[in-house]
Amino acid sequence: MHLRAVPPTEIHSDGPWIQAFMLTAWSNHQEEYAAGIADSIEKDFEGVNHLYTGDPDGHEGAGSPSGLPVFGGDLVPHEDGPPFVILQPVQVKEAAAFLNAADFDSLWDASGAAISAPWGDLTLAREIYLSHHEGLVAFYQTASQAGNAVIKAFWY
Repeated sequence: MHLRAVPPTEIHSDGPWIQAFMLTAWSNHQEEYAAGIADSIEKDFEGVNHLYTGDPDGHEGAGSPSGLPVFGGDLVPHEDGPPFVILQPVQVKEAAAFLNAADFDSLWDASGAAISAPWGDLTLAREIYLSHHEGLVAFYQTASQAGNAVIKAFWY
């Protein structure tokens, strides 16, 4: 999952534009990550969604505050893969508020055993998910404070 904060006036809600924009953003990911306008979770994003929503199937509750950070938002289809997702600034603020209020230890107590089962090492899994959580908290806080929207791409 690749997230990119964008001023809402710059977004075009069509698949080809978003694909070109996100491909360019991906090639600049290191610089954009350092600037706080991008984040990514390589393979654990469904587990992060489970951590936040308590839903092991992944996509339930995408419109609720707990579902906004990963799968929530408006879908924009395109031909070459899963749809892109756009969170409008008000949704970014809701996601940031949820993440700021979320107690990682409580979330981990509720879902950690299930999402870490494939890892075999509960301590390592917890550290990785905590890192994902901290990254998302910082990213959404920065995007929210700037009044930005967020575009999400799920590259497979």
